[in-house]
Order: sequence, then C-alpha cells, then structure tokens
Amino acid sequence: MPSTRELRRGDAPVALPARAFDCLAYLVENRQRAVGRDELIAAVWGRVEVSDALLGHTIVKIRRSLGDTGNEQRTIRTVPRFGYRWTLPVEVLSGVGDAPVVGADELLASTPATPPADSPARDAATAARRSRRLALAAVAIAAIVLAMVLAVVAASRVRERAGSLAGRDAAGLVVPAEETMAAPAMVLPADIDAPADAQWLRFGVMDLVASRLRAGAFPAMPSESVVSVLRQRAAAGGDDDVLHDPALAELAAHRILPRVSLAAGRWRVRLDLFGAQRTFEVEAIDDDAIVAARNAADELLRRLGRTPAAIADRPPGLDELLQRSGAAMLADQLAQARELIAAAPPTLQQHPSLEHRMAQIELRSGENDAAEARMHALLDRGGPALPEALRVRAMLTLAAAQVRSGRTALTGDLYDEAIALGTRLGDHEVLGVARLGRGTVYAQEGRYDEATSMLSRARTELAAVADGLGVASVDVSLGDFLLMQHRPAEALSQIEGAVRQFERLGAREARAYALASLVAAQLELGDGDAALATSERFEPVELQTNNQRARWILARARAEALAGAGRVAAAEAVLARIDAQSDPRRDAVVRAQAASAAARIAYGRGDLEAARTALARALAPPMREEDAIGWTRALLLRAQVELAAGDLAAATSTVTALRDAAAAAQDDWRRMYAAAAEASLAAAEGRREPALELFAKAMRTAERQNVPADLVAIGVPYLEQLVEAGRLDTAQVVSGRIAGWVAHEARGAAAQARLFRALGEEEAARAVEQAFARRGTQLPDGTAQPH
Repeated sequence: MPSTRELRRGDAPVALPARAFDCLAYLVENRQRAVGRDELIAAVWGRVEVSDALLGHTIVKIRRSLGDTGNEQRTIRTVPRFGYRWTLPVEVLSGVGDAPVVGADELLASTPATPPADSPARDAATAARRSRRLALAAVAIAAIVLAMVLAVVAASRVRERAGSLAGRDAAGLVVPAEETMAAPAMVLPADIDAPADAQWLRFGVMDLVASRLRAGAFPAMPSESVVSVLRQRAAAGGDDDVLHDPALAELAAHRILPRVSLAAGRWRVRLDLFGAQRTFEVEAIDDDAIVAARNAADELLRRLGRTPAAIADRPPGLDELLQRSGAAMLADQLAQARELIAAAPPTLQQHPSLEHRMAQIELRSGENDAAEARMHALLDRGGPALPEALRVRAMLTLAAAQVRSGRTALTGDLYDEAIALGTRLGDHEVLGVARLGRGTVYAQEGRYDEATSMLSRARTELAAVADGLGVASVDVSLGDFLLMQHRPAEALSQIEGAVRQFERLGAREARAYALASLVAAQLELGDGDAALATSERFEPVELQTNNQRARWILARARAEALAGAGRVAAAEAVLARIDAQSDPRRDAVVRAQAASAAARIAYGRGDLEAARTALARALAPPMREEDAIGWTRALLLRAQVELAAGDLAAATSTVTALRDAAAAAQDDWRRMYAAAAEASLAAAEGRREPALELFAKAMRTAERQNVPADLVAIGVPYLEQLVEAGRLDTAQVVSGRIAGWVAHEARGAAAQARLFRALGEEEAARAVEQAFARRGTQLPDGTAQPH
C-alpha cells in the first residue's frame, strides 16, 4: 500500500534510504517521460541547490537495490544532458490504491508522501528544515571536515576482514582524549637491509604488519599516527632506541620493529616485539617480500594467542602495488603514489582496490570533485558484486569528498548505509568513522542528543581499534557541537583535550584544525588575545597541510583571530588574499565566511560601502547552507549597515528575512538576533520606545545564554540607542556588561566613548579613542585618527 513505503523483491523487503525511495517513486510515477535533473531534485529534496553528484549517487543506490548497474541501465536510463527515465514495464494492481508493480520481480508498494515541490506545505517544511540546520560557525565546520577526512584516510585502506571483533552498541558520555588507554601495539617503520629500490618496504612492511594484526583482532595504531609520532620524536632529538622509549611505551603496550633483509634472492622478515611483560621475535622467509612479511605477521599473531585472518585471492602484483602506493602516501609522496598506479598494467589499474586508492590520493591532494566522481563510478560499476569491505570504504571516501567540498548535510544516507554494512562486517573502523560522520549530520539538523549519542558510540568503536587519532577527532567534533549549541566555555575544555592528544600523536594537520576550532571558541568567549596566540600555533599554514583547500580554512581562522585581537590591517591582508587566490567554487564557504569577516571590519570603521559589497559576497547560498550561525550574524550586520546607509526599504526586507528564519527555527538564539534587528529598524523609523523594549528583550536573552560574542553583538547597538535616548543609567549598566570584551571592537569602543562624553567624562572618552589610534584604527565616528 502507498502508506507502507516499501520496496520488495518478491516477498522480501529491499532496504532503500528515504531519499532514494522518493526518487524511485517519482521516476516510476512519471514513467511515461524523461524527468529532468532539476525537476527530480526539486521533487525529492525540495530545493534546487542539491548537487548533481548527490543525485547521481542516489540513482546508483536505486540501481544497485534493483540489481542494475550504470552500464546495463535496465531500470533507470540516463538521458544525456537532461535527466533520467524509468524503463522497466509497470503494472498497476487493482485493490492497492494507485501503487504500481514494477516488472516481474520488483514490487513498489508506495508513492512519496511529500508535497509537490511548489506547494506551500513543501516550501514551509523546507524552510523549517533549513532553519533548524545549525552549521558550524567560523572554523568549527572546518575542524570537523578535516578530522573526518583524517579518520577516513586512516581507516579506508583495503584490508582483509575475517574474525574481527563484533561491534558494540555502547553509548554514553565521552572522556577527555588524553585518558585513552595505550594501544596494544605500535608497528614501527622497518629496518631495511636491501638494495635502494627496496626502500619502500620501510613503510610498506610496517603498514602490512599493522593491517594483519588488526585483521587478526589485535589492535595496532594506524600507520599514519605512528609516522606522525616518529616525526615529532625526531624533531625533538629523540635517540635511535625506539623499542625501549618510555614515551612510546605510553602510547602502545607493545612496540614491534620489522627487520627486512635480502640474501641469495630470498627475503627474510623478522619482527622484534618488545613490551613490559614479554619480549620475543618471529621471522619468515620467502621469495616475495610481501609474502614473507605477511607470514611473519601471522606467526606473531599466533604467538599472541590470535588467529590470523584469511588471505584474500588477489591478482598478481596487486598486493605489492597497494603496499607501495600506501607507503608513498605515508611518506607524503602523493605524486609518486600516482605514478606507481599509472605505470601499472591497465587491467590492474582498473581493479576496484586501486580505484579506491586513487580516490584516496585525490582526496589527500585536495581534488575532492575528482575523488567524488571516481567513487560514484566505482559504486555504480561494481554494484552488489563489489566486496562489502571495499564498498563500505568507498562510501566513506565518497562522503569524505563531499564533506571537504562543504556538503556535509548531503551525506546522511551514505553514513546510514555504511553503519549498516559496518555492523554486518563487525568492523570497528568503519563504524567509528561512519558514526562520526552521521553525528555531524545530526548536529547540523539540530538533533544534538542523537549527535552526541552517535559520537559517543563512534569514540568507543575507534578506541577499540586503538585509533587515538580518530578518538581525538571525535572529541573535536563534540566540542564543535557545543559551539553550535552556544556553549563555548564547555567547548573550550573539550577541544583543548583533543589538541593535547593530537600533539602526543604528532598529528600536525589534525592538531592545526583542532586549534582553529579552539580559536572559534575563544572568539565566542570574547578573548581575542587568546585566539591570536592560538592562531600563532598553526602559522604558517603552509607547514600544516599540503591541501590548498584546507590552507584557506586555516587562513580564515587566522584572519578572524587577528581581527579579534584588534590587528585589523593584518586581518584584512589575509582576507584579501583569500578573496584573490582561493577557488570561487571549491572554496565557496570559506570565501563567504571571509567576506563576512571583512564586512564586520569595514562596518567597524564606518566604511558602509565596503561593508555592503563584502556582505553581498558573504550572503551567498553556500554560507546559508553550511554555516547557519554565520549566516544569521551576517544578516543582522546587513540590516545594521543598510540602516546606517539610510536604506530603510532594504533594511526592512533583511529584518523580515531574519524574523521569518527565527519563527521557523523556534530557537531563542535566532529570535534574539531577529529582535535586535527589529529594534534597530524601529529606532531608524523614529519608534524609540518600541526599539528600546526590543533591545531590552534581546539583551535579556543574551544575558541568559551568557556568550560574550552575543552580548557584544546585542549590547553595542543597544548602548548606542540608550546614549542617544539619554537613558544614561541603563546605558552604564549595559556598558559595564560588555566592557570586558570590546577592547578591540571598534563600534563598541566608540559607543563607550560617547557614553563617557554624555556623562561628562571627557578624559575617559579620549583614553578609549587614543587606544584605538595607537593601533592605527579609526573609530566609526571619526574621533580617533591613526598616527
């Protein structure tokens, strides 16, 4: 029946995510014609800015569920440069409403229970959904994105999966990252006694042994974490005795050093294990270094009381190519990894495992669109025949590409499917990364309890495989969720713990993004000086990551910190570089956020034309979709700029937009900003008493929430109106409430100077102005001139 929303093959139900089901139903309903992409997107998602990539992935899922592929197209045919059409015969059965039966063995027993795309009900539902989606403000979303990517890259190499531990359903409160127990094992880079062309085995054998240990249910630290730790150790002047290093013993109960040698054409791999309770060695010899390393790892597992996993049947040369390319990635030699795959025979290059490896390389290089397209093609071409362990990792890599492109909210179905597959496989890595991603999407939807529960479970899964990097990434995400809930003081503590864990692991890139998130929390707390000091810890950004997309995220955080500390000229220089050099499409969200920061600076010094120009760039769809908090603040700023410019008509339109968004969202924070905007509009219209009442209402909410950034945003215009109205007693109260956080805020300082003059305290007013003049900053009323 239509109300059951079921897809069946014979009597058996076929699982299909809600969006994919709606898409299938719409195509079947309109089977007499081809359906355009834009029409399909509007009908299913209720908005037009959904990417073609998401639609393509949805079609892939539908085809797979029906046993079809992109090559065969027996059920859904792609109409080039237009859209899709349902091609299978359909029979409408009597007695079941208007539900059609599809083909001989697929029964579609429902139609989408969604209003048409152009209906008022659909528009209202879409607006409400958008308004509830609180995206990560400032650097917060960047931190989650990069933490997700790091976790995915650490977990997504293709490994044999047999006999791994079953996933647990533990959920609850998380603990600080530094309280995580030491990993059972750390496999070190191998000592190589062989010709120079075999030096790739240094990382290749390390990674192979660690993977075999994990596949045999003996958790070992991810190789990326080990390499980071050792680089940090070398930079600090550590000695050569890694097996007995107490600092490494804190990270792993057992240190394992592979020793690889070649003699008379035979490879010998010896594994030396050192721990507090036992020390021993195992070895294996073979004509093939990979086989010898695998056999040695399996013997080590037996000595540890574990059963080695079954060995997958692979084409000749594939294992070596995967290990060699993986070793190049561990050494940050992405170009070499590409060259290795490009030089392989075409039949080997097309193997799904190498397609996935290429997507990883593209992801690490910042080529997010290329990685996304490659994984779409792999999932489409492979269909149900693709091994589940590889398919689920391809889904996570696809999701990571979408996250890095700023489309986190589009990945929910991918994460749901990955969680289902990971549960069936009993794969902790998959479950940890997928739940981390799903929790992020829940948070964007404002479903914080579900988000926290999901991330707590992610933390448990990642801790089970000794992925300290993944655990710390979860902690950063939890801190970001607290920021999204306007709880920066709690977020600060959570993120600081993750930063310490990243530093222990030598995770340079992950640490940089955790620090960027820390900057966001400190700015919310009104501590610009602390934010500036934190940003110094990831400068220069070029040394933190090779990914240009990621560098712009860090640069924007640096600019925000500079502005928060009153170093306006330096902040504007960074923002101008982002605007001039970043990619308009791939860096759209960062560019919009940077433009919003530039607008705040321009408004602070009274340059209304520059502020309006910057806001036109800031208030673009990417900002609205991915940073609802930043979008709301930019709307309030636009209303204030328009009112200052005397454009009441434009300001009225902006205030209406804020009011409508607050009504749909139904949260106090957005209502507070809407009330402040309405108050400013009422004041401009000469309705002084209603304006002051609205400001007082907004200020009460800000005081209740007690976030310094919000207190300043509401308190400064309120103070301006109180001084103008001659309400000096109340003005002094408001001034005192925000005084501790406006030392570097131009409009706040100007308002306080005006209050001092109204009170007859000329010396105090001049001191405020001179403080800004010494920094070369002009206050918006022109009272302070730069030297």
